[in-house]
Amino acid sequence: MPKSREIVSLDIGNDSIKGIVVDFSEGFGNVLAFSNVKTRGIENGEIKDVIALNESMGQIVEDLEEQLGKELRGELLVSSSCGDFTLTEITEELILTEKEEAYVSEEHVMKLTDNLLADLFPNNERNSLHLFVKKYVLDDNKIVVNPIGMKTRKVAAIYTVVMGSEKYRNVVEYATKDILGEAEYYISFVSNAEAVLSNVEKDRGVVHVDLGYNHTTVTLYYANTPLEMERIDISMKNVLKDIAIVLKTSLQEAERLLKTYGVAVYMDIESVPIEYKGLDGRTIQRTDKEFLSRIIYARLREIFMRVKKLYKDFTVKYPDFGNIGIPGGIVLTGGGAMLQRIETLASEVFKCPVRIGTVADTEMFKAEGAELNVFTPLYAAAFGNIIVYQKEQNMYSPMVGERTKKRQSGPGFFKKLSETFGKIFG
Repeated sequence: MPKSREIVSLDIGNDSIKGIVVDFSEGFGNVLAFSNVKTRGIENGEIKDVIALNESMGQIVEDLEEQLGKELRGELLVSSSCGDFTLTEITEELILTEKEEAYVSEEHVMKLTDNLLADLFPNNERNSLHLFVKKYVLDDNKIVVNPIGMKTRKVAAIYTVVMGSEKYRNVVEYATKDILGEAEYYISFVSNAEAVLSNVEKDRGVVHVDLGYNHTTVTLYYANTPLEMERIDISMKNVLKDIAIVLKTSLQEAERLLKTYGVAVYMDIESVPIEYKGLDGRTIQRTDKEFLSRIIYARLREIFMRVKKLYKDFTVKYPDFGNIGIPGGIVLTGGGAMLQRIETLASEVFKCPVRIGTVADTEMFKAEGAELNVFTPLYAAAFGNIIVYQKEQNMYSPMVGERTKKRQSGPGFFKKLSETFGKIFG
């Protein structure tokens, strides 16, 4: 029996905490346990009650351990969508020689990244960071994909950097402190995209729309790099508020109605009667499925119209898309992507290819008997954490879980570097 190599991956959202335990001892990811619990103690991306947050974390740990029949162990990965994020383009330059041209080596490429990190964290500040190498420029005029082995006096690397804010760090640190211990930290929407988008989509162009509870995050990927990221302040939270206000009920009951009866469009929906509790929690009120769908449709269409404007802005800003649009179209993730007929509404608004984002690499993970529950947009970020982590390990070391990162040599190194984005938590 191979030695067990388990990974515990958690995604802390504004609405819920998702967790999975995956074992890689058989050469693939066997999902041993999964859980989804309500997030408490977080409001608008900020911690309002540390004790309540710790109770939520304790609940998901207890649930996972009950399924496993043992204590959680293994590598711990944590992502979060709480707080604020920035996407920035940064250029780092390295002069090889003042006189005759010299050959660019692997050490030069690594030096560029080391210099970038030193500039970003001069005081060794703790932060979560995703780096994407956009392109290299030799002597200010020659753009290349791989500079190694080329002659130049100066090489520059243009990076796209995604970074979490102080609010983000507070959430992930408080959530893990005294409960789970040391962890590798990631940013949810980046992990989400890594799980659901194919390499072809990211290379040719695709828009990732994460329908989260507190924000709708829109990211344009092109040439395997996130070029644009916008957060829209209208989200699934507003859909729930609309239901609660119109039907005069609580947010909790509105969420139950959305998950049980909600449909993204009202056309062709039968007027099936629905009973629910009023604001007092006791009085029985009545509505029907068509009317509920009209409430949902109105706000979702407003969200999608905001996304459509961004989509059009992207096509104008990047001439490569021209009149053909963005080849990969729209990929939806987040809790909102699980709503019935969400693709129908999105296709109606965007007039381009639309799909629901689920784990793209179906050969990498198995969840015997629970595929319909696990391989959904709900757990995508948790799987994405593992995918990002394994790419890092493959880049530096052949063994998942080996902590010492060894710089490889040979022609395969740059290929891994150029295809893989690194996540650094300093």
